[in-house]
Amino acid sequence: MDTEVFRKNGVKMNLSSLAFSNYSFSYERAIARKITLVGGYSILPDSKAGDIPLIKKGIELAEIDSETGDNTEGEDITEILDNANVSSNAITGEIRFYTGKKPGARGFYASLYGRYTTMNLSHTYVYEADAGQDIDVPIVAKLNGFGGGVMLGAQWLIAKRVTFDWYIVGGHYGKLTGDLTGKTDLRALSQEEKADLEAEIEDIASNGDRKYIDATVNDNGMFGKVNSPFGGIRGLGFNIGIAF
Repeated sequence: MDTEVFRKNGVKMNLSSLAFSNYSFSYERAIARKITLVGGYSILPDSKAGDIPLIKKGIELAEIDSETGDNTEGEDITEILDNANVSSNAITGEIRFYTGKKPGARGFYASLYGRYTTMNLSHTYVYEADAGQDIDVPIVAKLNGFGGGVMLGAQWLIAKRVTFDWYIVGGHYGKLTGDLTGKTDLRALSQEEKADLEAEIEDIASNGDRKYIDATVNDNGMFGKVNSPFGGIRGLGFNIGIAF
């Protein structure tokens, strides 16, 4: 007979997400001997994309690469990241099925989860008019994504009340919708230039002939609707927590 203590609750923090300036917490509750429910919340405070630690390291590597050869595309991406702000919130609901003989949330597991995310992005898009003049369009995006997915992981009780939860690999897929707003005076642009700007904005999110942004440009600025797939990878996450 197994006499080990069956701890039904756990609160955890995702350490890996800190590399993205993202603070992620979760609460896990056992509803059966080897089945649990997990509720998670994560927040990325408003940040300049280029200041996020892991992205900043990537920018530094790109700058080194540009010094040793032609890397125009990398320089363009670096400029965009240095000029973009991002923030997000996400709520995740999950059910886990654990393996192993020991009671509670220990061992390898498979999970099904759903995630709802809100994101705010801001970036100044620079459009080059026919006369060679650069036109700044300050774009603000408000996006909402919902998706479902699966994940494999493992969790251990590494001390009497300390847990280590490893997200091995997983992913989700769903739908992303939202609005783009770029209010600015564009009366100086011709109708052809406005149509060209619309096409440039729509090309930002496209797959072949399929466009995920429907943009409209008029004298008052650029306005758009986003309707696209929403996907994400969930893996290589290391969480430390307390069981009780």
